[in-house]
Formats: sequence, C-alpha cells, structure tokens
Amino acid sequence: MIDILLSLFFFIAVIAGLATSIRVIFSRKNYSKSFFLGLFLLSLAVVSIYNFYLSANIFKEFPELFTITKSFIFLAAPCSFLYVRNILSQGKKIRKYDWLHFVPFVIYFTLTLFVYIGSFTNLKIVDYIAVKIKSPFSILTLTIWLSYVFFQTMLILNYDLKKFKGNEFHQIKVINWIRVYNLMILFLFSALFVHHFLQGKIGVVDLSCYFLISSVLFFTVGWLYFKPHIFHDEEETFDFVSDISIAVKSKEIKTSLPIAHELTMEKKEDYLLKLDYVLNANKLFLKKDFVIRDLSEETGISVHHLSNLINSEFGLHFQDYVNLKRIEYFKDKINDPEWKDLSLEGMAWGSGFKSRTTCFRAFIKHTGKSPSEYFKTIRINPDRASAYYFK
Repeated sequence: MIDILLSLFFFIAVIAGLATSIRVIFSRKNYSKSFFLGLFLLSLAVVSIYNFYLSANIFKEFPELFTITKSFIFLAAPCSFLYVRNILSQGKKIRKYDWLHFVPFVIYFTLTLFVYIGSFTNLKIVDYIAVKIKSPFSILTLTIWLSYVFFQTMLILNYDLKKFKGNEFHQIKVINWIRVYNLMILFLFSALFVHHFLQGKIGVVDLSCYFLISSVLFFTVGWLYFKPHIFHDEEETFDFVSDISIAVKSKEIKTSLPIAHELTMEKKEDYLLKLDYVLNANKLFLKKDFVIRDLSEETGISVHHLSNLINSEFGLHFQDYVNLKRIEYFKDKINDPEWKDLSLEGMAWGSGFKSRTTCFRAFIKHTGKSPSEYFKTIRINPDRASAYYFK
C-alpha cells in the first residue's frame, strides 16, 4: 500500500512540476527571471519521472530509458543559484560564462545515454561506466551542490534591500520569498548530503532521497500556484491624468496586481465611476483621518478591490491618491475669495492635510515645489494652473 501511495505521489509531482515549469518559462507575463526558475522546476519534475520509475518498477517492469531522467538533478543547484543571483543583481540576466554551470549536467546526461545505448552491446566499458554513474549522489557532487547553496545564502545575507527596484510592499514579499526558498534548498541538499554520508552501502533501493526532491518540488509549485504575484516583476512607464486641468507625468516601477482576474471590465468601470463620484461629490478627502476603510464604507467596494483598483489604474498607493486629490483641491481654491485671508497653514488644513508638514511633503513629492512656491506660481499667473505638470 505504501509503495502505491509513493508511486502516486511521484506521478502527481511529475504532472504538477511539468505543467508549472512550462507555464513559468513560456508565460507571456514578465515573471522574475523566469528562465532559471522554470529550469529549476523542470529539473525536479523530470527527476520525479525517475522517482516514479523506481517506485513503480516494483509492480511492473518499465523501460530502462527512464534512467536517463535522473541526470536532470544536476540542473537543480545551478539553476537555483542563478535564479537567486538574477533576482538580487541589477546586471545582465545571463552572463558570459553561465554556460559552465551546466557542464556537469551535459556530461552526466551523455554518460547515462551512452550506458542505455551500450546496454544493447557487450562492451565492458559500458558496465564500468554504469557502475560509476549508478547513483548521482556522491560526496563530491553533493559537496558541490552545498557550495552553490552556500554562495546563494551569502548573496542573500550581503544584499542591500535599498537596491531592490519596485514598491516597498512588493520588495518585502519578494525578498521574504527568496529567504524561504533558500532555506528550502539548503534543507534539501543538506539532507541529501547527511543521508548519503551516514547511510553507507545498502543492498536495496532507498527512496528517501528522491522523496525529498519531489517534496521540494511540491512546495515550490504550491507557492507559485497560490501566490503567483510574488514572481511578477514588471517595470512600466505610465502617465496618470486626474482630469483635463492636471496632467501627472510619472515614471515608476509598477507592480500589477491581479485585479484583472477578479473583476470584469464592466465591473471595474463601474467601480471607477463610483470612486470618482463619491470622492469628488462628497469631498471625502477633506477629512483629516480619512482612511481606505472609510472609502470602502461609502462606495460599498471592498478594501481589497479598492486598493488593487487604485494601484492598477493610477499606479499609486491609497494615501498618495488621496493627497493628489487634496493638492488638486488646494489648486482650485487658491484664488477663491473665501481663501484670500487664509495663511498657507490654513489652506493646508482646509485641503484636508493634518499639518503643514504633511502638506509640504505631499507637495514636494508630487509637484517638485513647496506649497509656498506652488502658491506663488498659481496666484501670480492663474492661467498656468491648467497646464501645471506634476513630477
């Protein structure tokens, strides 16, 4: 019964691993360094074919051609290292001598193929090589794989988080994923090394090493299945226009959230119209402690959908979006007779800002000018208000 369950486990790992690796490699979306992540998943998926061969061979004989698949384990460590390196580095994705990482795989694959073809002959050299490559887990091989994990860990420990491109929320998620991923790989190769070192010579096939490999595959595929946005790293340049009187020019790293999969186009347009009406008609942004939950209660749109909608449509966090509304209101009221006797601090308060400091920071961030400089520009020449560009 255990053998049947183990064979089923390996078979599901093959299907899930192959489907996910092909999806990651060939996806039209810009997954972060998807090539090496896809190869890593592919290597574990193909090795799971060999794992299935070992477990199912107890019940029924399978062609020995399946033994060639075990050579793909030599792709796992290099691809894992290159994936982490390319996530953390700002240089080229593929470097000049990266092909050297794949030489052990090519050699072992060639030897296993030679042994399979040579099994139809009586050459003694075939038997000699077959003994040497019977198990891909040797102390030398496992030591090299642990070296990959060591340098991979050093990359993470020495990484400066400030160098990461993207918004703060996304960067924290990606870096946390890389740390978990690294611990998983460290556990896998350390366990293989200790297992092989302590085990010694055995007379039967031991599937514990192969079970570990397929388990790591399941973990990675499961994480990608439930949290695909972690791997999404799209850089775009976009323009945000609030209305005909204000053009906002911006160049940022935009992390596209998966709202398109949750809302239909009609629903999204309906939400945008409702958002614009409630904010502008009721002037909710004038509230000093206005938070996204308040907007959710007024519009009837969930906090999750509001956050995703503002981020995906305008490329802004909620607080920045509200501050832009306050700045727009400030601009419209500068020449209003009701405001002619107000100080700048009073104008800031009247626009919804909590204090002069928060108003100053918002103006510098979104206009490149302080409130006083902006005030002089617009009050001296009101015509410039309709053509005023934000940073």
